[in-house]
Amino acid sequence: MKLNNKLNIIVSTIILAIFLYLAFRNVNFDELAAILKSTNYLPIFIGSFLGVVLGTVIRVYRWRYLLNPVKPGLPFKSLMSATAIGYMVNNLIPRSGEVVRPYLLGKNENISKAAAFGTIIIERIIDTLTFLFMFVIALIYFKNRISAAIPDIDTAVIILAGLVFVLLIWVVFTMFKTEQSLKIVQFFTKILPVKYRGKVDGIFNSLAEGFHILRKPDLLVKIGLYSALLWIVYLISTYIPFYAFDIFTGSEVISLKEGLWNANLLLVLVNVSMFIPAPAATGPYHYIVKLTLVSIFAISETKALGYATSTHLANFIIYLVMGLYYFAASHYKISELKEETI
Repeated sequence: MKLNNKLNIIVSTIILAIFLYLAFRNVNFDELAAILKSTNYLPIFIGSFLGVVLGTVIRVYRWRYLLNPVKPGLPFKSLMSATAIGYMVNNLIPRSGEVVRPYLLGKNENISKAAAFGTIIIERIIDTLTFLFMFVIALIYFKNRISAAIPDIDTAVIILAGLVFVLLIWVVFTMFKTEQSLKIVQFFTKILPVKYRGKVDGIFNSLAEGFHILRKPDLLVKIGLYSALLWIVYLISTYIPFYAFDIFTGSEVISLKEGLWNANLLLVLVNVSMFIPAPAATGPYHYIVKLTLVSIFAISETKALGYATSTHLANFIIYLVMGLYYFAASHYKISELKEETI
Protein backbone atom coordinates (compact mmCIF):
# COMPACT_ATOMS: atom_id res chain seq x y z
CA MET A 1 0.00 0.00 0.00
CA LYS A 2 1.31 3.47 -0.92
CA LEU A 3 2.32 5.61 2.06
CA ASN A 4 0.02 8.51 1.07
CA ASN A 5 -2.99 6.21 0.79
CA LYS A 6 -2.15 4.46 4.06
CA LEU A 7 -1.99 7.87 5.75
CA ASN A 8 -5.27 8.84 4.05
CA ILE A 9 -7.02 5.77 5.51
CA ILE A 10 -5.60 6.35 9.01
CA VAL A 11 -6.53 10.05 9.08
CA SER A 12 -10.02 9.47 7.62
CA THR A 13 -10.70 6.73 10.19
CA ILE A 14 -9.67 9.04 13.04
CA ILE A 15 -11.94 11.78 11.65
CA LEU A 16 -14.80 9.27 11.38
CA ALA A 17 -14.38 8.23 15.03
CA ILE A 18 -14.19 11.81 16.34
CA PHE A 19 -17.33 12.97 14.53
CA LEU A 20 -19.31 9.85 15.44
CA TYR A 21 -18.44 10.53 19.07
CA LEU A 22 -19.55 14.16 18.73
CA ALA A 23 -22.78 13.10 17.04
CA PHE A 24 -23.80 10.32 19.42
CA ARG A 25 -22.47 11.45 22.79
CA ASN A 26 -25.15 11.91 25.48
CA VAL A 27 -27.78 10.31 23.21
CA ASN A 28 -30.45 8.05 24.68
CA PHE A 29 -29.77 4.93 22.60
CA ASP A 30 -32.92 3.16 23.84
CA GLU A 31 -35.03 6.05 22.56
CA LEU A 32 -33.08 6.15 19.29
CA ALA A 33 -33.56 2.40 18.81
CA ALA A 34 -37.30 2.76 19.49
CA ILE A 35 -37.59 5.53 16.87
CA LEU A 36 -35.67 3.51 14.28
CA LYS A 37 -37.81 0.44 15.03
CA SER A 38 -41.09 2.31 14.49
CA THR A 39 -39.92 4.27 11.44
CA ASN A 40 -41.67 4.00 8.07
CA TYR A 41 -38.67 3.40 5.81
CA LEU A 42 -40.50 3.91 2.50
CA PRO A 43 -39.90 7.71 2.39
CA ILE A 44 -36.25 7.09 3.25
CA PHE A 45 -35.84 4.56 0.45
CA ILE A 46 -37.64 6.80 -2.07
CA GLY A 47 -35.54 9.83 -1.11
CA SER A 48 -32.26 7.90 -1.19
CA PHE A 49 -33.11 6.15 -4.46
CA LEU A 50 -33.90 9.48 -6.13
CA GLY A 51 -30.78 11.15 -4.77
CA VAL A 52 -28.37 8.32 -5.55
CA VAL A 53 -29.69 6.76 -8.77
CA LEU A 54 -31.36 9.72 -10.50
CA GLY A 55 -28.65 12.05 -9.19
CA THR A 56 -25.95 9.81 -10.66
CA VAL A 57 -27.74 9.60 -14.03
CA ILE A 58 -27.93 13.41 -14.20
CA ARG A 59 -24.24 13.64 -13.29
CA VAL A 60 -23.39 11.18 -16.06
CA TYR A 61 -25.20 13.22 -18.72
CA ARG A 62 -23.53 16.40 -17.49
CA TRP A 63 -20.13 14.69 -17.52
CA ARG A 64 -20.71 13.65 -21.13
CA TYR A 65 -21.09 17.31 -22.11
CA LEU A 66 -17.92 18.20 -20.19
CA LEU A 67 -16.09 15.45 -22.08
CA ASN A 68 -17.24 16.65 -25.52
CA PRO A 69 -13.93 18.42 -26.30
CA VAL A 70 -12.05 15.23 -25.38
CA LYS A 71 -14.26 12.78 -27.26
CA PRO A 72 -17.79 13.65 -28.42
CA GLY A 73 -20.71 11.25 -28.00
CA LEU A 74 -19.28 8.93 -25.35
CA PRO A 75 -21.71 6.06 -24.60
CA PHE A 76 -23.89 6.37 -21.50
CA LYS A 77 -23.02 2.83 -20.38
CA SER A 78 -19.27 3.52 -20.10
CA LEU A 79 -19.83 6.81 -18.29
CA MET A 80 -22.38 5.30 -15.91
CA SER A 81 -20.13 2.33 -15.16
CA ALA A 82 -17.10 4.51 -14.38
CA THR A 83 -19.20 6.89 -12.27
CA ALA A 84 -21.04 4.21 -10.26
CA ILE A 85 -17.82 2.32 -9.50
CA GLY A 86 -16.02 5.57 -8.69
CA TYR A 87 -18.68 6.62 -6.19
CA MET A 88 -18.62 3.19 -4.57
CA VAL A 89 -14.84 3.45 -4.12
CA ASN A 90 -15.22 7.03 -2.84
CA ASN A 91 -17.49 5.76 -0.08
CA LEU A 92 -14.82 3.31 1.04
CA ILE A 93 -11.63 5.37 0.57
CA PRO A 94 -12.22 9.17 0.50
CA ARG A 95 -11.29 10.91 -2.78
CA SER A 96 -10.03 7.67 -4.40
CA GLY A 97 -13.08 7.46 -6.67
CA GLU A 98 -11.99 10.66 -8.41
CA VAL A 99 -8.94 8.75 -9.66
CA VAL A 100 -10.88 5.58 -10.51
CA ARG A 101 -13.43 7.33 -12.76
CA PRO A 102 -10.98 8.71 -15.37
CA TYR A 103 -8.92 5.50 -15.20
CA LEU A 104 -11.90 3.27 -16.04
CA LEU A 105 -13.26 5.64 -18.68
CA GLY A 106 -9.83 6.04 -20.28
CA LYS A 107 -9.40 2.28 -20.40
CA ASN A 108 -12.85 1.62 -21.91
CA GLU A 109 -12.99 4.48 -24.40
CA ASN A 110 -9.30 4.96 -25.21
CA ILE A 111 -9.14 8.59 -24.15
CA SER A 112 -6.54 10.53 -22.18
CA LYS A 113 -6.89 9.81 -18.47
CA ALA A 114 -5.37 13.21 -17.70
CA ALA A 115 -7.97 14.97 -19.87
CA ALA A 116 -10.78 12.95 -18.25
CA PHE A 117 -9.41 13.85 -14.81
CA GLY A 118 -9.41 17.50 -15.85
CA THR A 119 -13.16 17.33 -16.52
CA ILE A 120 -13.70 15.88 -13.04
CA ILE A 121 -11.91 18.88 -11.54
CA ILE A 122 -14.17 21.15 -13.61
CA GLU A 123 -17.16 19.15 -12.37
CA ARG A 124 -16.03 19.76 -8.79
CA ILE A 125 -15.61 23.48 -9.47
CA ILE A 126 -19.16 23.65 -10.90
CA ASP A 127 -20.47 21.76 -7.86
CA THR A 128 -18.57 24.09 -5.53
CA LEU A 129 -19.94 27.20 -7.26
CA THR A 130 -23.48 25.80 -7.05
CA PHE A 131 -22.97 24.89 -3.39
CA LEU A 132 -21.52 28.28 -2.43
CA PHE A 133 -24.29 30.14 -4.26
CA MET A 134 -27.04 28.10 -2.56
CA PHE A 135 -25.21 28.41 0.77
CA VAL A 136 -25.29 32.21 0.56
CA ILE A 137 -28.99 32.17 -0.43
CA ALA A 138 -29.87 29.83 2.46
CA LEU A 139 -27.87 31.87 4.98
CA ILE A 140 -29.60 35.07 3.89
CA TYR A 141 -33.07 33.44 4.02
CA PHE A 142 -32.47 31.98 7.50
CA LYS A 143 -30.34 34.87 8.75
CA ASN A 144 -32.33 35.61 11.92
CA ARG A 145 -32.74 31.97 12.92
CA ILE A 146 -29.11 31.09 12.25
CA SER A 147 -27.87 34.25 14.00
CA ALA A 148 -29.35 32.93 17.24
CA ALA A 149 -27.24 29.76 16.91
CA ILE A 150 -24.19 31.32 15.20
CA PRO A 151 -23.65 34.98 16.22
CA ASP A 152 -20.96 35.64 13.59
CA ILE A 153 -23.07 34.50 10.63
CA ASP A 154 -22.78 37.89 8.86
CA THR A 155 -19.03 37.37 8.56
CA ALA A 156 -19.60 33.88 7.14
CA VAL A 157 -21.99 35.22 4.48
CA ILE A 158 -19.48 37.89 3.41
CA ILE A 159 -16.64 35.34 3.23
CA LEU A 160 -18.72 32.87 1.21
CA ALA A 161 -19.95 35.57 -1.16
CA GLY A 162 -16.32 36.62 -1.63
CA LEU A 163 -15.29 33.03 -2.38
CA VAL A 164 -18.01 32.74 -5.03
CA PHE A 165 -16.85 35.99 -6.63
CA VAL A 166 -13.13 35.06 -6.59
CA LEU A 167 -13.80 31.58 -7.99
CA LEU A 168 -15.97 33.00 -10.78
CA ILE A 169 -13.30 35.57 -11.67
CA TRP A 170 -10.65 32.84 -11.81
CA VAL A 171 -12.81 30.59 -14.01
CA VAL A 172 -13.62 33.42 -16.45
CA PHE A 173 -9.97 34.55 -16.54
CA THR A 174 -8.80 30.98 -17.29
CA MET A 175 -11.45 30.60 -20.00
CA PHE A 176 -10.38 33.67 -21.95
CA LYS A 177 -6.75 34.16 -20.85
CA THR A 178 -5.61 30.56 -20.72
CA GLU A 179 -1.93 31.16 -21.45
CA GLN A 180 -1.60 33.90 -18.84
CA SER A 181 -3.44 31.79 -16.26
CA LEU A 182 -1.08 28.85 -16.82
CA LYS A 183 1.95 31.14 -16.47
CA ILE A 184 0.64 32.30 -13.09
CA VAL A 185 0.19 28.67 -12.00
CA GLN A 186 3.69 27.75 -13.19
CA PHE A 187 5.13 30.71 -11.28
CA PHE A 188 3.72 29.34 -8.02
CA THR A 189 4.52 25.69 -8.76
CA LYS A 190 8.23 26.52 -9.01
CA ILE A 191 8.46 26.06 -5.25
CA LEU A 192 7.37 22.41 -5.57
CA PRO A 193 9.79 19.49 -6.01
CA VAL A 194 10.29 18.57 -9.67
CA LYS A 195 8.43 15.25 -9.38
CA TYR A 196 5.28 17.06 -8.14
CA ARG A 197 5.62 20.18 -10.28
CA GLY A 198 5.01 18.30 -13.53
CA LYS A 199 1.90 16.60 -12.16
CA VAL A 200 0.39 19.85 -10.87
CA ASP A 201 1.15 21.69 -14.12
CA GLY A 202 -0.37 18.77 -16.06
CA ILE A 203 -3.57 18.93 -14.02
CA PHE A 204 -3.92 22.67 -14.64
CA ASN A 205 -3.23 22.20 -18.35
CA SER A 206 -6.04 19.63 -18.52
CA LEU A 207 -8.24 21.95 -16.50
CA ALA A 208 -7.56 24.87 -18.83
CA GLU A 209 -8.38 22.73 -21.87
CA GLY A 210 -11.61 21.64 -20.25
CA PHE A 211 -12.62 25.24 -19.55
CA HIS A 212 -12.82 25.81 -23.30
CA ILE A 213 -16.18 24.02 -23.28
CA LEU A 214 -17.53 26.77 -21.03
CA ARG A 215 -16.93 29.24 -23.87
CA LYS A 216 -19.59 27.50 -25.97
CA PRO A 217 -22.95 29.05 -25.02
CA ASP A 218 -25.11 26.05 -25.97
CA LEU A 219 -23.04 23.57 -23.94
CA LEU A 220 -22.71 26.02 -21.06
CA VAL A 221 -26.50 26.36 -20.88
CA LYS A 222 -26.95 22.58 -20.89
CA ILE A 223 -24.36 22.10 -18.14
CA GLY A 224 -26.04 24.86 -16.12
CA LEU A 225 -29.46 23.24 -16.54
CA TYR A 226 -28.14 19.82 -15.51
CA SER A 227 -26.48 21.38 -12.45
CA ALA A 228 -29.74 23.09 -11.45
CA LEU A 229 -31.70 19.87 -12.02
CA LEU A 230 -29.17 17.96 -9.93
CA TRP A 231 -29.63 20.35 -7.00
CA ILE A 232 -33.43 20.04 -7.26
CA VAL A 233 -33.19 16.23 -7.16
CA TYR A 234 -30.92 16.37 -4.10
CA LEU A 235 -33.29 18.87 -2.48
CA ILE A 236 -36.30 16.59 -2.97
CA SER A 237 -34.32 13.56 -1.78
CA THR A 238 -33.45 15.50 1.41
CA TYR A 239 -37.06 16.58 1.96
CA ILE A 240 -38.94 13.28 1.43
CA PRO A 241 -37.35 11.43 4.42
CA PHE A 242 -38.75 14.13 6.74
CA TYR A 243 -42.04 12.21 6.47
CA ALA A 244 -40.45 9.11 8.02
CA PHE A 245 -39.85 10.98 11.28
CA ASP A 246 -42.68 13.57 11.18
CA ILE A 247 -40.06 16.30 10.89
CA PHE A 248 -41.91 19.47 9.77
CA THR A 249 -44.80 17.17 8.73
CA GLY A 250 -46.26 15.90 12.01
CA SER A 251 -47.02 18.10 15.01
CA GLU A 252 -44.81 20.81 13.49
CA VAL A 253 -46.77 20.96 10.21
CA ILE A 254 -45.55 23.71 7.88
CA SER A 255 -46.12 24.58 4.23
CA LEU A 256 -44.41 22.66 1.44
CA LYS A 257 -42.52 25.82 0.50
CA GLU A 258 -41.17 26.25 4.04
CA GLY A 259 -40.36 22.55 4.25
CA LEU A 260 -38.30 22.76 1.06
CA TRP A 261 -36.48 25.84 2.35
CA ASN A 262 -35.65 23.93 5.53
CA ALA A 263 -34.47 20.98 3.44
CA ASN A 264 -32.34 23.35 1.36
CA LEU A 265 -30.55 24.66 4.44
CA LEU A 266 -29.96 21.10 5.65
CA LEU A 267 -28.68 20.14 2.18
CA VAL A 268 -26.15 22.97 1.96
CA LEU A 269 -24.87 22.29 5.48
CA VAL A 270 -24.68 18.55 4.80
CA ASN A 271 -22.58 19.38 1.73
CA VAL A 272 -19.99 20.78 4.13
CA SER A 273 -19.54 17.22 5.45
CA MET A 274 -18.56 16.09 1.94
CA PHE A 275 -15.44 18.24 2.15
CA ILE A 276 -14.31 16.40 5.29
CA PRO A 277 -12.24 13.30 4.37
CA ALA A 278 -14.14 10.53 6.15
CA PRO A 279 -15.32 7.31 4.44
CA ALA A 280 -18.78 8.05 2.95
CA ALA A 281 -18.81 11.19 5.16
CA THR A 282 -19.62 8.86 8.06
CA GLY A 283 -19.49 10.89 11.25
CA PRO A 284 -19.37 14.40 9.76
CA TYR A 285 -22.74 13.76 8.05
CA HIS A 286 -24.37 12.55 11.28
CA TYR A 287 -22.93 15.41 13.32
CA ILE A 288 -23.92 18.17 10.88
CA VAL A 289 -27.46 16.78 10.40
CA LYS A 290 -27.91 16.61 14.17
CA LEU A 291 -26.43 20.09 14.71
CA THR A 292 -28.66 21.63 12.02
CA LEU A 293 -31.94 19.99 13.01
CA VAL A 294 -31.40 20.44 16.77
CA SER A 295 -29.76 23.88 16.96
CA ILE A 296 -31.62 25.66 14.16
CA PHE A 297 -34.98 23.85 13.93
CA ALA A 298 -35.33 22.61 17.54
CA ILE A 299 -35.91 18.98 16.48
CA SER A 300 -35.16 16.38 19.17
CA GLU A 301 -31.70 14.78 19.13
CA THR A 302 -33.09 11.27 18.69
CA LYS A 303 -35.24 12.29 15.71
CA ALA A 304 -32.33 14.14 14.15
CA LEU A 305 -29.98 11.18 14.59
CA GLY A 306 -32.69 8.80 13.39
CA TYR A 307 -32.91 10.84 10.18
CA ALA A 308 -29.11 11.01 9.85
CA THR A 309 -28.51 7.31 10.55
CA SER A 310 -31.22 5.95 8.27
CA THR A 311 -30.62 8.27 5.30
CA HIS A 312 -26.86 7.80 5.47
CA LEU A 313 -27.17 4.01 5.61
CA ALA A 314 -29.71 3.94 2.77
CA ASN A 315 -27.49 6.12 0.57
CA PHE A 316 -24.44 3.99 1.36
CA ILE A 317 -26.22 0.72 0.53
CA ILE A 318 -27.63 2.02 -2.76
CA TYR A 319 -24.24 3.41 -3.84
CA LEU A 320 -22.64 0.07 -2.90
CA VAL A 321 -25.21 -2.06 -4.76
CA MET A 322 -25.07 0.18 -7.84
CA GLY A 323 -21.27 0.14 -7.85
CA LEU A 324 -21.05 -3.63 -7.38
CA TYR A 325 -23.57 -4.20 -10.18
CA TYR A 326 -21.54 -2.19 -12.70
CA PHE A 327 -18.28 -3.65 -11.40
CA ALA A 328 -19.57 -7.20 -11.99
CA ALA A 329 -21.12 -6.30 -15.36
CA SER A 330 -17.91 -4.65 -16.58
CA HIS A 331 -15.66 -7.62 -15.71
CA TYR A 332 -13.04 -5.49 -14.01
CA LYS A 333 -10.56 -7.01 -11.59
CA ILE A 334 -10.19 -5.86 -8.00
CA SER A 335 -6.44 -5.66 -8.60
CA GLU A 336 -7.06 -2.87 -11.15
CA LEU A 337 -8.86 -0.73 -8.58
CA LYS A 338 -6.23 -1.51 -5.95
CA GLU A 339 -3.51 -0.32 -8.30
CA GLU A 340 -5.24 3.05 -8.68
CA THR A 341 -6.42 3.54 -5.09
CA ILE A 342 -4.16 1.54 -2.78
